[in-house]
Parts: sequence; structure tokens; C-alpha cells
Amino acid sequence: MLARHPNWQSLLSDYLVETARERFAYGQLDCGLFVADAIAAMTGVDVAADLRGKYGSRIEAFELIRAQAGLPAMEAIAEKLASDFNLHEIAILRAERGDPVMLRRGRRSSLGIVAMHGTEVLTPFRHGLLRLPLNHATRAWHV
Repeated sequence: MLARHPNWQSLLSDYLVETARERFAYGQLDCGLFVADAIAAMTGVDVAADLRGKYGSRIEAFELIRAQAGLPAMEAIAEKLASDFNLHEIAILRAERGDPVMLRRGRRSSLGIVAMHGTEVLTPFRHGLLRLPLNHATRAWHV
């Protein structure tokens, strides 16, 4: 089970400020690595260590996800990593700042984290972090 550092809020805030204007890039700052880096900032544990440096495009990312989780879907890798690191699924309305969430738009899914004030979700986008209302989340896990 992951444990947050005593000063996790400051560490997470620093990470979010650092990435606020960074552009989305597969293998560098995509939704999965964004969430993994946020978790690493809070806990010191890199939940994506087995994925880093192994892809640089959407196609490569989903090939790697299929190899790791059995299906080429964000939900599949999120479930696998949650199980591997003992992150318990929680009701979306119980998600707190820093908790990872699943976002779904049509047939596509992505990941994000609950923002510092607890009412929005942050996820990487073309020109920086995108803010969405928490009600866009379809699943949540507690770190």
C-alpha cells in the first residue's frame, strides 16, 4: 500500500505548478504518466516504472498497455496498477485531492487527478493541464 509523505500537499502542488503549461506528449506527459508522476510526488513510488521510456506514440502506448494489462485500454492498465499497488476504488464523490480518476469521453478513456481544491479533475492536454468538473470522472481510486 502506498503512503503519502507528510508534506504531500506541498509536493503535489509543486508538481502541478511545474507541469501546468507543459504540452501533452506520449511517453513524456500523457495522462498515465501525469497521474503516475503525481502519485510519485505524493508517495515517492513510481507506479509506472515498468512503462517509462518504452513508448513514444499512441499506438506504442496501447501496444504496451495490451502487453501489460491484457487489453489496449486505459481502464485495463488503471485496474492493473491499482491492484498491483493496492489502491482501493472509491466512490467518485469521496475522491480527494491527488486521487487518480478515470475520465471517459465517448469510447475513449483517460486518467486525471483530483485538483487541490477537490472539485475539479486535472489531466494533460495540448497546451497544458485541462480542468474538468469532478462529475466528468467515471471511477476513482484512493492513494
